[in-house]
Amino acid sequence: MLGRRNLRIKVMQTLYAWETDHDVPLVKLEGHLKGQIQKSLSLYLTNVLYLIDVCQYSMVDKAKRLARYIKTKEDENASTSIAANAIVTFLLNDTEFNSYVKSEGIKNYINEDVVKSLYVELCGRQKYKDYCAIEKPTLEQDKEIITYILKKSFQSNKDMEHHLEELFINYEDDNSLLLHIMGKYVEAFSPDKTTSFIQNLEIWEDEKKFALDLLAKTIHQNDELVAIIEPKLKNWEMDRVAVLDLILLKLAVCELKYFPTIPVKVSINEYIDISKLYSTPKSKDFVNGVLDKVKNELIEKGEIKKFGRGLLE
Repeated sequence: MLGRRNLRIKVMQTLYAWETDHDVPLVKLEGHLKGQIQKSLSLYLTNVLYLIDVCQYSMVDKAKRLARYIKTKEDENASTSIAANAIVTFLLNDTEFNSYVKSEGIKNYINEDVVKSLYVELCGRQKYKDYCAIEKPTLEQDKEIITYILKKSFQSNKDMEHHLEELFINYEDDNSLLLHIMGKYVEAFSPDKTTSFIQNLEIWEDEKKFALDLLAKTIHQNDELVAIIEPKLKNWEMDRVAVLDLILLKLAVCELKYFPTIPVKVSINEYIDISKLYSTPKSKDFVNGVLDKVKNELIEKGEIKKFGRGLLE
């Protein structure tokens, strides 16, 4: 579920700790990386649980309104249709999802004040009012309002943002992608299929293996990677190269040499893009220039072995 770019960023961050202290054992670094990936899964599940709780809050709000001594017509007509939304109902009855949420203690991450803030903000949106006015929403209308909540409410609510930032150090790196993944599940949702919002945990485990392999190989082959990179640093000493740039170069070269199923162009473009986000303003051109030289030399020597058509291009 987590994109490989995000996994590469987590490996980069883990290697940064190793670059400052090469005595840190690999097993400790692997434990740290696993923990960071697990936090991404927890953040994903927290978002899904917030979605359920916000929709269910319509029933809490209705009960409070009806308990008032003096009720307005608006109180009496308050809609709870979002609580019966097909996707919300599916999640509430998804045994696998609820079991996993319970085992991971995700409920502890939910703040009721944030739930209320999200719901109150949602009630002020015309899109939600239009949905509530529909007597019997279709599946497509149910999916449309959930997609709207994810894209508009979840991505703009400051209370939720501040709360999740405090809980998850990976929030800024991962949250937009995880909400996008949720949106993809919503688009593909069908009550007739046994679709679970966590059915791809096996893929998550496979991707975790990619990250751990990348970390281990980059550390084990460190001397070789440095030997490949150093001659290409024209007018630069190794100790003058930004630490993050050096890490990105090592990771990219490691993928070129030791990950036969990842296309050359993908590896190079990924690390150039990461350098734009995390390193210096000049890093993009620097990383691009060095990797271009390394790629040409390794291809010429026959040291890049990729399985499948077009992987060298």
